[in-house]
Amino acid sequence: MKSIRLIIITALTITLSSASNAQKVWTLEDCINYAIENNITVKRQELTAESAERTYFQSKMAVLPNVNANGSHFYNSGKAINYETYSYVNESFQGGNLALTTEVDIFNGLQTLNTIKKSKLDFLSQLENVEKAKNDITINVSTAYLQILLNKELRDNAEQQLDITLDQIEKTKKLFEIGNAAKGDLLQIESQAASEKAALTNAENNLKISYLDLSQLLNLEDPENFEILFPEIPDITLADDISEVSSIFNDAIVVLPEIKSAELQLKSFEQNLSISKGAISPTISIGYQYSSRYSELTNNPLGTEIGQATQPTGVTESGENIYNFYSYNTYADSYPSLDQISDNASQAFYIAIRIPIFNNWNTMNSINQAEINLSDSKLNLDLQKQNLYKSIQQARVLAIAAMDRYVANLEAVESMQEAFRYTEQKYQVGLVDILEYKTAKIQLNQTKSDLSQAKYEYIFRTKILEFYKGEQITL
Repeated sequence: MKSIRLIIITALTITLSSASNAQKVWTLEDCINYAIENNITVKRQELTAESAERTYFQSKMAVLPNVNANGSHFYNSGKAINYETYSYVNESFQGGNLALTTEVDIFNGLQTLNTIKKSKLDFLSQLENVEKAKNDITINVSTAYLQILLNKELRDNAEQQLDITLDQIEKTKKLFEIGNAAKGDLLQIESQAASEKAALTNAENNLKISYLDLSQLLNLEDPENFEILFPEIPDITLADDISEVSSIFNDAIVVLPEIKSAELQLKSFEQNLSISKGAISPTISIGYQYSSRYSELTNNPLGTEIGQATQPTGVTESGENIYNFYSYNTYADSYPSLDQISDNASQAFYIAIRIPIFNNWNTMNSINQAEINLSDSKLNLDLQKQNLYKSIQQARVLAIAAMDRYVANLEAVESMQEAFRYTEQKYQVGLVDILEYKTAKIQLNQTKSDLSQAKYEYIFRTKILEFYKGEQITL
């Protein structure tokens, strides 16, 4: 019994969980955040920034002294030098060397300091590139989101118009049955209904395609159950005065990451020029070195002893033999390698001054190249600002045009609705034919469609101008 309950509870949990996932409705903010978190371009930019951060960290570590240790062990056969006696021997033996060195730069033309500054600027520039990638995603997702809203409104308009036509068909059928309408009128309006059904199908397909476009921007694995929130779009309040280009531009150059990145790159190339010039300067460094060696040829001396010659070297006046005394060293039977390393150790502290005199013009060529890169970076910053100014100019013109278009279409819809209402009343009493009624209805449908497009275009254009000023896109 308990097992059955457990199975039922598990099944209900899975069902409710699946239903919850299927019913998730995405807001614009949800779409933007999800797209940023899962976009490959953003992730690659973040990896590039992480790499720049590692480079920045490494540049700071360059102020620390370097420490290197090395050792070697060899087997020698044949003629070689015995470093204990500084004489040649001809035998097989083993030996080795050990060394430990450390060195730190005291002065190198400020190249280390300028490299740290440059690496930091490069890292900050890459962070701005990450923000630029996020902004691009935000614009693309917002555009796709607004396209869904537009296509849904167009679909709803088409559906509404079809409902009106179907209702008109029923009215015309009744008029035809009592003889107040011709068969041709009924056929005409049924033909219009067929056309509007096709238009509704196209509108539904466009809505599905716009959903697919947004789901692909989000990299969704299963876009089938993808559904966005359709917010209540309040009545549009037309701007009394859209900000001037110069005002928007002054705000944009302060907040937009592409401008910040170009400015940081300019400063980075300035530091790069300082690094290249620093190579002209002499460098001063201090260091320490420890070294030792061991060899099978080396003997461990125990001390000096006095011996007497066994052969006389002369005689005294009385005829006695004279024997000379001599000194000689005594050695231990073995000399362990560790003892040799300790006994043969040597240490040295040093100050090194290196003065560059001529290096095949590499330094001067590096300076010239750095100056060229700096000039190009200045031009790149100017180009970025120039393109931004042009983009803002164009965006403002398009925003004004969208506002004018929206106002014109709003007036057109009001007039067309009144005209259609009048035509419909005349048609119902037989004062106009079905063709005139059909034409008026088509014109009303087209005007409503134009108004919907103008409304969302105006929303999008004004959001773009706000985005240039550093404001987030929201609905």
